[in-house]
Amino acid sequence: MKTNYKITKETAGFTLKEYIASFHLGKKKQYEFFSSKAIQVNGEIGKEDQILAYGDCITIRTEESVDFLPDKKKLDVLYEDDYLLIINKPAHILVHPDDKNKQGTLCNIVSYYYQNKGLEYSIKYAHRLDMDTTGILLFAKDSLTLAKLDDMISKHEVKRTYLCLAAGKFKQKIGTIHAPIGEDRHHQQRKRISKTGKPAITHYEVLKEYKNYSLVKVQLETGRTHQIRVHFSSIGHPLLGDVLYGNKDERASRVYLHSYQVEFIHPVTYQVMQLTKELPFDMKKLV
Repeated sequence: MKTNYKITKETAGFTLKEYIASFHLGKKKQYEFFSSKAIQVNGEIGKEDQILAYGDCITIRTEESVDFLPDKKKLDVLYEDDYLLIINKPAHILVHPDDKNKQGTLCNIVSYYYQNKGLEYSIKYAHRLDMDTTGILLFAKDSLTLAKLDDMISKHEVKRTYLCLAAGKFKQKIGTIHAPIGEDRHHQQRKRISKTGKPAITHYEVLKEYKNYSLVKVQLETGRTHQIRVHFSSIGHPLLGDVLYGNKDERASRVYLHSYQVEFIHPVTYQVMQLTKELPFDMKKLV
């Protein structure tokens, strides 16, 4: 596998070592790249201390292969370039299997998509969505982009906006839920508000109210498992269809949560990225 990176105005003047380090790749991997002479600058073997100029082409060669069994199903691609694959996740599907010998997940579908295009990439998802959650999901195509995305997500530099349908009407139409989330020792699948849990912050705004439910826009400041579901249930507004956290609704065959928008600076090109995906049909019916 060969990946090319163009030096932009933001990275001109970096040494090659500084440029590779700017992706927050692990030091062991950085060392492997240089020691194996896997990095070239304008077709020549790169030296750690050489100064990079605007327009220089960095090429990194790696040995990779598709690492999930291919699953021949349609993939809804929202955006794609040499570094990113951004897709729309349908409901009722896992992002990845618990065993790489299994199929039926998005990673398997992406595997088939790559193979069909003749791309020998391992599958690298930048974050996850719950099985029932729909919407925007980010994959990286190379290890540098994945490392940079991981760092950006940890620093809250990838702004993710969700839309959900929550039970009832909110007294406070705009608010922030600031409550730590931990394990529920009575239920293996559930999470719960816990003083000893990890910090979790959810910002919300009610967009529209209906007879006994509300359309709510949500932005996460942290990314805990089931965060939106746990937080909304804790204030008495579980998401429609969320049986695990207290709402069984005949109108909802799943948890009505949708990853609606992502905004971030492209980790390689430094372009401003903003993608939106409208509500899926089942949620749209109720709004």
